[in-house]
Amino acid sequence: MSFTRLMRFSAINFKQGLRGCDPWGCGNFGASRGGHTHKGIDFSIPEGGAVYAPFPCKVIRHGWPYANDSRYRLIEIQGVGGYSQYTAKLMYVKDLPAVGSVFHEKQKMCVADNISQKYDSRMTNHVHFELYQNGQLLNPEIFF
Repeated sequence: MSFTRLMRFSAINFKQGLRGCDPWGCGNFGASRGGHTHKGIDFSIPEGGAVYAPFPCKVIRHGWPYANDSRYRLIEIQGVGGYSQYTAKLMYVKDLPAVGSVFHEKQKMCVADNISQKYDSRMTNHVHFELYQNGQLLNPEIFF
């Protein structure tokens, strides 16, 4: 029998909280998104607010969360040391660190973009966080 050690991560917004529900939906894992479910959790962070490393990591790629809207960016991080089996995608960020940059847990990596401008001001500004272990999507709520 094998056991997975439950790791604890630091909030990427230093405990400012998670996005609750607003007119555009809810920020919890598994929340309804029309024909699919929400694959991560949303951390409430105002535009320009610091986004911190949830665990020791390095940036492995930059990307775009929307194929048809290049205004918004994401970074993908890979855990280092005891966290090497974890990767995460952080969406709606700007001032991106270079690919290959290494961060300590709780070290500032980038800042939150203004996702509410894509929808409207009733959407709580946030950074979307998806977590994977060895390539398998996880519910990140249990790690914070």
